[in-house]
Amino acid sequence: MSCYAYREETKRFVDIFNRTVEPVAGKCRLSVHLCFGNYRGHAVGYRRLAPMFPDFLDFNVNEMHVEMANREFAEIEMIARIAEKTDVAVGIVDVKSYYIETVEDIVERIKFCLQHVSAEKLSVAPDCGLSQTARWAAKQKLMNMVRAQRE
Repeated sequence: MSCYAYREETKRFVDIFNRTVEPVAGKCRLSVHLCFGNYRGHAVGYRRLAPMFPDFLDFNVNEMHVEMANREFAEIEMIARIAEKTDVAVGIVDVKSYYIETVEDIVERIKFCLQHVSAEKLSVAPDCGLSQTARWAAKQKLMNMVRAQRE
């Protein structure tokens, strides 16, 4: 949905999503990932959050996950808006890059996020799934992410 929000009726996406999750909403912790796609390490969608809002704030979820690392934290201010409605998970490591973020890089990124949202509302995560990232890189990125969040 997030790949096509710039050209589609976003209220329709919200309706479809909410009807789909209705049987489990409130019975589990539900998260939605706003993704710009990952085809062979490249985005497939228009890489802006703005076209999704405010409508996507009506998703019936406990957490909204947004890609930030591969977009150099563009639109980071949007996480404050999301946190008014739900918890927010921020993509803090870039799964489309073979630069291995250091613990210090990630700590700095977490502190940057905390300028916009409280620690109680924030989770850190990779930008997206790691299925197309080489295992050696994925493992090191995840290890550094876990170390950084503990600092």
